[in-house]
Amino acid sequence: MERTFKIFHYISFVQYPFLALALYYCYKPLIFEKDTMISDFNNGLLFLGIALSFSSLADIRKRTKIGDKIYGNPKFAKRWIWYICILIVFIFGLAIFLHFFSESEELKGLVVGMFILGIGVVGLLRMNLEMIKSYQENPKKTNANKV
Repeated sequence: MERTFKIFHYISFVQYPFLALALYYCYKPLIFEKDTMISDFNNGLLFLGIALSFSSLADIRKRTKIGDKIYGNPKFAKRWIWYICILIVFIFGLAIFLHFFSESEELKGLVVGMFILGIGVVGLLRMNLEMIKSYQENPKKTNANKV
């Protein structure tokens, strides 16, 4: 089973080329040409969503100081999860609104990228829930062993 986790962890490194593509497409209209701005932003959102999906495959068992502060504290962890949930509702809500109520075909072009980004953020939410679980279970186990 450990080998399977390693394989998925190494697959998660595929996120970096997708992040580079997302940055390229988001900055392309600002640097080169502004004619295809909406389609470039759509591609940027699409590649960012794919990158977030791959990042959720990473191994979450490594502890960090910032992780201890955010995920180890139940109050901060709860706020973080609420923030991600609000972000998901906002992304999907805006995508649905643009899909059904926008009269501009250019803005409707952003919908696919926004949906893919929303799916990527859902994967990020799942990963963060597992991280919170792992960060908050370990101290309980060590405290139970001390008693």
